[in-house]
Amino acid sequence: MRGSSVAIALGLAALLSASGACAAPFSEALVQADGVRATDPQRFSALLAQLEARRSEATSTERQHLRLLENYQRVIRGDYQSANEDLGHLFDEAVEPDVKYRAGLLIANSAALTRDFVTGLRYLDSTSALAGRVSAETRDLGDEVAGTMFIQFGRPALALQHAQALLARKTTPRTRCIAEHIRYEARYLIDGTVDESGLQNAIRDCSVQRETIAVNLLRNTLARYWAKNSRGSDAVALLERSLPEVESTGYKRLISEVRSTLADLMLARGDAAAAVEHADRIVSLDDKGAASAASVTAHRVLYEVALQRGQLDKALRQYREYAEADKAYLDDVRAREYAFRLTQYELNQKNQSIALLKSQNQLLLLQQKAANASAWNTRLAIALLLVLVASVGYWGWRARRMHGSLRALAETDGLTGLSNRRHFRARSEAALALCAQRKRPACVLLFDLDHFKQINDQCGHSSGDWVLREVARVGRLHCREQDLFGRIGGEEFAMTLVDCDADAAMRTAEACRRAIAAIDASEAGCGQPVAASVGVVTTAASGYDYEALIAHADAAMYRSKVAGRNRVTLYERPPVPQPGVTTVIDRRNAEAMLKQY
Repeated sequence: MRGSSVAIALGLAALLSASGACAAPFSEALVQADGVRATDPQRFSALLAQLEARRSEATSTERQHLRLLENYQRVIRGDYQSANEDLGHLFDEAVEPDVKYRAGLLIANSAALTRDFVTGLRYLDSTSALAGRVSAETRDLGDEVAGTMFIQFGRPALALQHAQALLARKTTPRTRCIAEHIRYEARYLIDGTVDESGLQNAIRDCSVQRETIAVNLLRNTLARYWAKNSRGSDAVALLERSLPEVESTGYKRLISEVRSTLADLMLARGDAAAAVEHADRIVSLDDKGAASAASVTAHRVLYEVALQRGQLDKALRQYREYAEADKAYLDDVRAREYAFRLTQYELNQKNQSIALLKSQNQLLLLQQKAANASAWNTRLAIALLLVLVASVGYWGWRARRMHGSLRALAETDGLTGLSNRRHFRARSEAALALCAQRKRPACVLLFDLDHFKQINDQCGHSSGDWVLREVARVGRLHCREQDLFGRIGGEEFAMTLVDCDADAAMRTAEACRRAIAAIDASEAGCGQPVAASVGVVTTAASGYDYEALIAHADAAMYRSKVAGRNRVTLYERPPVPQPGVTTVIDRRNAEAMLKQY
């Protein structure tokens, strides 16, 4: 979802734009501070300090408005925890609908920035119930925030609905600029197409409004569209002209997204030095623990350039960092998907509870009438009671079924149907513990598809998805009933073979490798070959600890990569130094071991 995270900043930058005028001097100063909050941060801070000193002059509604501004300042400074705590109280206490609505939206934005996706979606849902009671400008703000958040959550169709609702109404030029960005980003994510002339007009309109972030998000979308349609040189020229302006914004995510596009384009045109420069800049901007598509691209570019230059040690190190970034990003995507499904489930539960309460109220009314009616009415009440019991049973069954679906979503990889990384690990640890207790052997196999990115780049992601499903299919054919099989990364799979020694594991790994190599991707419209590098490790060599087994299987898999790919390597413990060997020999052994891994 390239660009979607940066769009959150647009919601924050507009979050407090709506306010009503009042004749009182305190209210006028409040409106003035609200008006310069996004355009002049220093003046906003000075005005806010003056308002805090005059708090005793304010009415209760004005004090709530002031709290909203104070919490906005906390969010901008990164103090999300204290801001969200006070905003939660303000949301519950506020009498003025506009203040309550904007407090909920600010919590939703802040929660999305801190990856508390469930809280963000809950407050977004709560504010939507107030949309009919707020001013038109504040309601426009709600559509802006909802549109940017649905792009963040991988729901471009929902984001497009909010953008079209904004564009259908009479709004400010600034709001139309944000709506155009949401519309073109959502349209590109849906089907990879844009109206180029319309997009160019949107860029010009946003430039007039001096919405620098929106302008450069639109330019990045246009550059990606050009690159996809064999206009890479035009895309590079556009982004390189815009790069000084992008850097001047100071928004790390916007800078990373634009440089990520440039790194990919430079690598494709053979300018490795420029690609590395952009990738290094992205890595320098990464926050600790961040998970973004730009970070994944940066580490992949650094790995591929090191491999092209024959720097194998550096390539292996960069490949590990790329794999970790890719796994973290996939976990982040999974968390967003889970949060979205969970809030949908909670909304359905709430609607079902409301419907049930209405049914119960109707039943009570009927029972009161039946007390003074004939036996016929009594029988009718009994029949209605049976209907109610059946309804309760039905909704209970629906709730259990929904719970099962959510559990399956949390444990299963949606593309291949295999166990995801977290579920595979939990099941493998349990199986390994049982093998250790019974003193039975076990093995772990780690598969990594070779040159998988070429399939995605040259044949499209639909062909890549077909290949992943085929790998899962052939892998299942070589698993016994007691074995475990999962997808633990983008193109990385793992097997845990129970009651299996090294010879049997190597036979299984070789059979899987041959089966993967026999996959004919031409059925998916792709002429690229399919192959995998496999690492095998046994409990006899590495013990029953899951982390140690995965790490050693990973090391063996890397040896397969370095040795030429499309092969199977069994992990062997490094040799134990023998007494009497000189220091020079020990150092050589150490160097050999480092090269081995």
